[in-house]
Amino acid sequence: MTARVSLHRDAAGFTLVELLVAITLIALLTVGLYQAFGIGTRAAGAIGENIDRSAQIALTYDFMERAFSAAEPLPTATDSSSDTTIDFDGESQALSFVAVPPAYLAIGGFQRLRLGLEPGKNGSRLIVTWTGIARGSAVPQATMLLPSILIDQLRSVAFAYFGVAGPQQKAAWLDRWSERNALPQLIRLRLTFANGMHAPDLIVAPRLAETAQP
Repeated sequence: MTARVSLHRDAAGFTLVELLVAITLIALLTVGLYQAFGIGTRAAGAIGENIDRSAQIALTYDFMERAFSAAEPLPTATDSSSDTTIDFDGESQALSFVAVPPAYLAIGGFQRLRLGLEPGKNGSRLIVTWTGIARGSAVPQATMLLPSILIDQLRSVAFAYFGVAGPQQKAAWLDRWSERNALPQLIRLRLTFANGMHAPDLIVAPRLAETAQP
């Protein structure tokens, strides 16, 4: 009879100490799982942000490559000298040149593109504007596109131009290309984001650029 009562008491449940130990273990596991979930969520967010940023860079570079390749060496409207200069104003932080816009923009004719930075949220943003250019009897359309944001959250942009600076000089990278009679052989774009990340350099050769003579 005594043995049966003792067995019944042993199978009745946990002691208070065992219950406290179990609750402590569950709490520790819960904290560990929560921390792991937080780390995983932050990692997934960082990966998603990097993917979005890579997609933005790819789209921006695709547009830039097409635009730089289509640059036109049109003479400036005010130039009447024998040594004609072209409508191309390249600086380290901004670039203006003439090109025919892609068909999907549906604005037609020669357009002057200007690329530069303006203040934005969490840094600066790279803006492109289009301005129609009259050529002979052709008049640019009255309806123009609004400035477009190519990419944002930037710290800086740096344009550079590869070509011959002057007579008896070799081709080199320059931070300015203005008041010249030919397009640069190469145009380089370098982006630095607000978080310090550097995008790969984009280097494009305009199709109508002249090749430097050795």
